[in-house]
Amino acid sequence: MTPSDEFRSGYDIYMGDLVYEPPRDGPTLWEIGIPDHTAAEFYVPDSNPTYINKLYVNHPERYRLYGLWERYAELYPDGDLVYTVRVSDYTKDWFFAQVTRKKDDNTYQGTTWQIKFKLDGADESETYRLRLALATAHASELQAYNFIVHHFCDLVEVRVNDPDAISPLFSSGQIGKDNTIARHGIHGLYRLYNVDISGNLLLEGDNTIFLTQPKSTSPFQGIMYDYIRLEGHTSNRNKKP
Repeated sequence: MTPSDEFRSGYDIYMGDLVYEPPRDGPTLWEIGIPDHTAAEFYVPDSNPTYINKLYVNHPERYRLYGLWERYAELYPDGDLVYTVRVSDYTKDWFFAQVTRKKDDNTYQGTTWQIKFKLDGADESETYRLRLALATAHASELQAYNFIVHHFCDLVEVRVNDPDAISPLFSSGQIGKDNTIARHGIHGLYRLYNVDISGNLLLEGDNTIFLTQPKSTSPFQGIMYDYIRLEGHTSNRNKKP
């Protein structure tokens, strides 16, 4: 196509091959989900029997069942979701939406999910990249923190970026007006965030990334993830993902 080409109704224009190359800066260390712009692959629970709609029982669009946002606190009564890479199964262990938690006094609180993973080693001089692809968001904010546990013989060293005292590695600010949770959808406006993580925050051993959604005035505030990937540093770009 040249600058002189024009778009006209009733005419076909051959554009050639348009190839999309997804962003990548290093090999995949781990990934959660399928990059298809929806949250359909994640765990969608049964609805409360009071709200059951037989049309969507054992149906691929069971996310259309009413009241699923209330099931999160029922499934995780004592703490928020914890996902362990290479142990957990995102089709069973990753709730399809990071929603607010309803409290006993009928108010709501934000939630913090954890991704636990092991590294054989980390280069302190390099930068790693966390890809956070969102399928939708509504009146929400996404914050990312890093928490590291390093085992050395009988000593456990804990280095923490305290979520209550220290700024997160990343914050999206308030995002989204999709209202996907309330309308029983599974995707809305797609967003991709690229979070750089300095190698000196990642040590050999156990690591945890915290994903916090702090907004909490409504049951319909929340985030649906499309896909999450941690990439190794760019000097390993040519290594097999």
